[in-house]
Formats: sequence, C-alpha cells, structure tokens
Amino acid sequence: MAHDVRGEVIARLSSVPVRWPGGASRAISRATLYRWLTLYAKGGLAALRPRRRKDRGTKRAHLPKDVVAAARQILVDDPEISFTLLAALLVADPKLRLRARGISVAKSTLQRRLAADPLYTRLQRGRRLARRRTRFVARAPHDIWHLDAKGPITISLRGRKRLVFHVLTVLDDASRATLASLIVLTPDLCAAVRAFRIAAERWGLPGRLYADRASIFDSYAFRAGLADLGAHRIRVKPRNPEANGKIEAFHRVLAAWFVRRLPRQVVVDLVHLQQLLDGMLETVYLTHRHRGLQAPPGDVLAGRVSPRAVSRERLVDAFRQRKMLKAHPKTGEVDIADKTFLVPAELRGQRLVFLVDPDPEVPPLVVEPSSGRPLPVERAQIRPSDVAPAPPPVSRWGPGHLQTLYDAWQGKRRPNAEAGFGLPELFTLLAAAVGRRVPRSDAESARIHHVYRQIGPLPRRATETAVRAIARRLGTGRALEVYLDALVHHVTSHQG
Repeated sequence: MAHDVRGEVIARLSSVPVRWPGGASRAISRATLYRWLTLYAKGGLAALRPRRRKDRGTKRAHLPKDVVAAARQILVDDPEISFTLLAALLVADPKLRLRARGISVAKSTLQRRLAADPLYTRLQRGRRLARRRTRFVARAPHDIWHLDAKGPITISLRGRKRLVFHVLTVLDDASRATLASLIVLTPDLCAAVRAFRIAAERWGLPGRLYADRASIFDSYAFRAGLADLGAHRIRVKPRNPEANGKIEAFHRVLAAWFVRRLPRQVVVDLVHLQQLLDGMLETVYLTHRHRGLQAPPGDVLAGRVSPRAVSRERLVDAFRQRKMLKAHPKTGEVDIADKTFLVPAELRGQRLVFLVDPDPEVPPLVVEPSSGRPLPVERAQIRPSDVAPAPPPVSRWGPGHLQTLYDAWQGKRRPNAEAGFGLPELFTLLAAAVGRRVPRSDAESARIHHVYRQIGPLPRRATETAVRAIARRLGTGRALEVYLDALVHHVTSHQG
C-alpha cells in the first residue's frame, strides 16, 4: 500500500464495524491495523497468527480469592491506581505472602478477575500515558543525562502541617533509569549541584547534559562547573522546556505513582518523604517494563557506570565560586552563607578571594595571596546559647501504600493489629477452651506472648472460629501447650 494513501485507507477501515469470531461487532482501531501491517511486512500471514503460550501444556494455578479481594480493597481505597502499582503492592503485602506461596500476579489475569466483579465496572477508568516521543536517543547509558524539577507539590504532614516541596531528578537518556532523585524545599542552585554530585559520584560523569533554561541550570556557576568537568550542556531554546520530552514523561509517571498516592499516605517529615520516593522508584519504576525500551529501566542500565569516573574532591572543586570578601582587621572574621569563619592571623584586615561552594554543608577555602594556594578556614566558635536543642528522635513510619513498598524494599515487616483484638482477647479465648483461667503464671503468659509474636497479629473472626473448633476437637482440661500447638498449626497451614 502506498504511504501517501495508507493513512486515508486506515482511517476509513477503522470507522467501519466488523463481525469478530466471538460474535461481537466492533471496529478495529487504527493502532491494531498499523500493527497488523507491520507484522505482515515482516513475516507475511504466518506473523499474523496468534502466538503460542509459553506455558502451554503446564498446569496453571488460579489466582486465589484472597489476592483478588485484597486488590479489590486497594482499588476501593484508591480508584485511580495503575495495575503496575497494584501488582507491586500485592507482592509487597506481608499478609498475602505471594513469594512464599509461589504465586505470580499477572496484570492481565488480575484485570480479568476484577472485571468479573460489578464493583470494578464502577471503579475502572481509562488513562493512557501515550505521548509520542520521537527525539534523539543516546547510544549508550551515561551518554546523555536529563535534569529537571517537578513541583511545587503541597501535602499535609502528620499533625496537619503543610509542606511544599519539589522533586529534582537526574535521568539517564538511554535507559530511562533515575540516577538521583531528591526531595527539596526549593529547586535552587544548591539542590541542582547536590543532585548532580550524587549521580556523578555513584555513576561517573555524563558526556552531555540536557536541562531547560531555568535560572538554576542556566546560571554561570552551574554551567562553569559542567564545563570544568567536561559535561557538554546541550543547547535548548528558551520557553521550550519539552523539546525532548523524556524527563517530562518521567514526571507524568511520578505524578501517577507517587504524587497522587500521597493524600492516602501518612508522611512524617521531609526525610520520610525521601524514603517513600526511593522505595517507589526502586520497587516499581526501575523494575517496570518500559514500553519504548521493551525492558525495565533497571535492567537496561544493568549497573553500568560511566567510563569517566571522578572523585568526590574533583566534584566539589568544579562548582566552587570565587568571592572577594574582607576579613575583620582584629578578629579575622568573615561571614559566608550565614556562617562565620576565621582566617589566619596574618590575613586579617585584607580583601581575600574565597572559594565558596553552592552547598552550605561544604566548607569554603581562602586563597593565600602570596602563593595562590587554597587554604581551609576555621569555623568561628559557636556559643551554646546559639545552638538549638537537638530534636527528639522521630519514628518515620506511617500507614499507606507507599510505606508498604518502602518496607518491602528494605525487607521490613510492620505488624498491624486489627482494631480491638490482641493478646488480652487471645487470653480470654484460650481460657474458654482450656476451662480455667489463662494465664495462670508468668511462664504461661510469656509462652503465649512468644507464640503470638510468631503468628500474630491475628484477625478476630478467624481466630475465634479456629479456637472454638480446636476446643470442640480437643475438649477441656488438656495442657495449654496442646491448644497453642494446634493454633500454630492451624494458622501456618492457612498462611502457607
């Protein structure tokens, strides 16, 4: 078919309904027609035949009802969640124990099982991230890096305190992997330099860097540091921030998988927010199959580092700025970035050149006028009255789907009891089964507590039913160990 008329023919064919083998009558979409043409051009009619299942002939296990019920509950709580994130949450749920049970969750199977529920038809939505990106692609990882900020984003912390933040990300062009992603209050020069240093210290230097014409990326200090390190700054037209589109595509994924999940997640502080972002990126984004690459970004990057390795000291020296300041003639004090430093005694009262880093955590240097050597400067003595007391330790954990992903990434299991049911209620159930007061001694209490830590927390209804069944089978008057062993066997057999 000629290319000049193919579009018109495809448009006409996609508007006419056809009868399908299953009896339904519907039109064929343009994407399907183009896909059929591509397959026919590659392999003829044989390429259009349905693919044979890889697991054909093997016994396939059905998706358990408890997994479908858990997925349905997540969709009720968060109707706009994607199936990629939904499948990752099911795998990370410690109660389902999918890995131990040998169950794999396929998105197509999960969608088909949920579609049979009338509730799902009211919750489903059609959302596609289908913006075409046809600009250049790097030949290899670390050839081109993208740097951009997403925000401002406003959330409510625990205690109803409002927090406005930005997400500053360094993205590899070839693999679409995130090399560094920071939660910052303000996307300033300090945040940009810090994100670039984190990525460069871990992965090496890029050949080129792509960023928009924002003031922090277009500043002399940032561009001079990149030039000093040999990272070419790709020229971008002003007021054209989406000329490439790959970092913007990542921002849409970030909004769908992270930002829109935050209203249903309890966030403690900025550090906790960074942990949640890292958990989502490591467990979902880097392991999810990228449609354009046909592979997950983490697998495409495969841990490869740039051949242009660089030391931490070289990264710090590249972004230092020269500032002319005068030291106090008597004390030698000089104020730099809201901090007071002391120059050597022989340099007091002189106008000196200081090498100041955009990051206030990096101490400045002073250039000795006679030799031109950079010398460290001493921090002025801080009075105890000027130092704020250390804040009390904070437990950075909050219920939510993002916390589940972070705990699964860190290998942590956070037990969460059912409201109003715990160890005291278990004592009452065991007392009714044994036929006496439980616990009768500290040893019995410790034994029950140890068993509860192993198999708990337990749901109320299931535990009450199990204990009553055990009591009917064993009767009363037996040793407490017999009832505990029976309860442990019942719980572990149903969990496995």
